[in-house]
Amino acid sequence: MSSLGKRWAVIVAAGRGLRFGGDAPKQFSPLAGKPMLLWSVEAFLAIPDVAGVTLVLPANTVEAPPVWLAELEDVDLVAGGTHRTDSVRLGLQAVPSEADLVAVHDGARPIISREAITRVFDAAGPGLGAVAGRPVTDSLKEVDGERRIVGAPDRARLWRAETPQAFALEDIIELHKRAESDGVHMSDCAGLCQLYGLEVVMLEIEGPNPKITRPEDMDWVGAYLETREASSARDG
Repeated sequence: MSSLGKRWAVIVAAGRGLRFGGDAPKQFSPLAGKPMLLWSVEAFLAIPDVAGVTLVLPANTVEAPPVWLAELEDVDLVAGGTHRTDSVRLGLQAVPSEADLVAVHDGARPIISREAITRVFDAAGPGLGAVAGRPVTDSLKEVDGERRIVGAPDRARLWRAETPQAFALEDIIELHKRAESDGVHMSDCAGLCQLYGLEVVMLEIEGPNPKITRPEDMDWVGAYLETREASSARDG
């Protein structure tokens, strides 16, 4: 969709990860030899068309970042807000105005591939957002307040929305301004697009792209990354 222009990423990692447990935010937990958050940052920075990354972090981390984070080039640090929508808005406001497209990504999705990032960027443009995802394969049921099944949505029309989600910078900033004015909070940018009428296309990406929420997720994700890196080293 888009012609190559200046691309930027906003990686949101301002949450406390309450379901994950521990004293430190989960995004700084060691994973396959490096902090979890660093995997997704490096994936974006490895793409030549991506000019930089804005990291949205807890305020205390921005004030006193760990050495590995402070030394990253082409990375800006921004303190997050109360809700995820607030954090994304603050990150978007820090993106250089000359950027054409911006991709918003969850810092707790460390497996995202460079190929998937490029595909999402390429599909986005003015008036059109692009969201990484995949079709729902489970049988879904609608239940009432007592968990009795009352319906079954058509699975063929349902997708799981993931990140990255890419947009023209002006478009998504405008939607977040409207959301702030209206007091609206959404779980992702695609929800704001649906609410305010910006067209979005869903892209099925290759490979796993889980969001780490619990400690047990770390084992298989770490093993996957180690296998992927070893394979890449053999091929390269």
